[in-house]
Amino acid sequence: MKEIACWIKEHQVAAFFILTFLITWPGFYLVFFMFPENDLVRVIGFLAVFSPAFSAMLISAIVDPRPRQGSGRQRWIAFGIFWLISWIIMTLYYWQVEKLKLIVAVILWAIFATLPAWVLSSAFARTPGICKHFSTLVKPRGSLLWYFVAMFTVPSLALLGAEITRLLGGQVMSRSDGMSLGEMAVFFSLTFLSGFLCAGGINEESGWRGFAMPRLQARFPVIVSIAIVWFFWSLWHIPYDLGLGVDPKWMLLNRTLIMFTFSVLFAWVYNRTKGSILAPAIFHPSMNAFGNNLPFTTASVILYVALAVFAILYDRMWKKLPADDPAVYHGPEPDGQTGTAPAPIPTHA
Repeated sequence: MKEIACWIKEHQVAAFFILTFLITWPGFYLVFFMFPENDLVRVIGFLAVFSPAFSAMLISAIVDPRPRQGSGRQRWIAFGIFWLISWIIMTLYYWQVEKLKLIVAVILWAIFATLPAWVLSSAFARTPGICKHFSTLVKPRGSLLWYFVAMFTVPSLALLGAEITRLLGGQVMSRSDGMSLGEMAVFFSLTFLSGFLCAGGINEESGWRGFAMPRLQARFPVIVSIAIVWFFWSLWHIPYDLGLGVDPKWMLLNRTLIMFTFSVLFAWVYNRTKGSILAPAIFHPSMNAFGNNLPFTTASVILYVALAVFAILYDRMWKKLPADDPAVYHGPEPDGQTGTAPAPIPTHA
């Protein structure tokens, strides 16, 4: 075991990618290809999508072996608060959006809400490495402006692209057509919040951008780090796409051009917020919720790409970040130091 721990400490990014794929790909294979109609097996698929966060959690504990600090009371209080919030949000989402029976949604998410609650409450973990890694989920860094960028870039450019398409005489359609303003508010709010908790937000971004990016940026220029994360992030989704029967042409476009574009934008807000996981954890579900349900047009794709090109040029992403940049991994704290202190327990989502 000591040899494995030493290897992980020396190859943290490789260990993260290996562990993440070892958890997710077998889970996707069981769900989509072996037991596609089995509801119990689908539980494994749900656990699998948390692999980036849990891989980051495990490796963070291994590479920072300092003794546990404080008591577990704060962690469990935080867990209870986040569990309740997650339970309410996901129950409402599956009841109102997915049209699941209310009693089924209530029981199902009383169990599954433990996963996002455990990730969020890890900002209060007694293990210093875990506490430090997840702290920016509840104690974000940087300017508030970048969190607005993360939240509103996709809906703004999607709607602008739709207007440009209409002006040029094109047709615009979306899944939100026919909804009233009230229905749209409920639909998009619940879809975004459920995504933040379980479908691209904290479950993925705690790993892809939160764990891999700062370690890669310690060695490589920003754009190279982005490309490495993009490659494995895209590859991670392949069994999911195949299992859903996604059209190969769309899969190729989505997992190459579109995902690379958003890899740039996610890294942009991550670096601009001084390495705050919360920023890409907001951007990712915003991309999913609004990008999948507002009009998707060629014009909007061009706007996303143009913004990514602007970000690359403006931030000179072909260069390395300074060694003391907060978005660059600096290794575990020396013995005797406590690292990042946990934030006060929040009372809202």
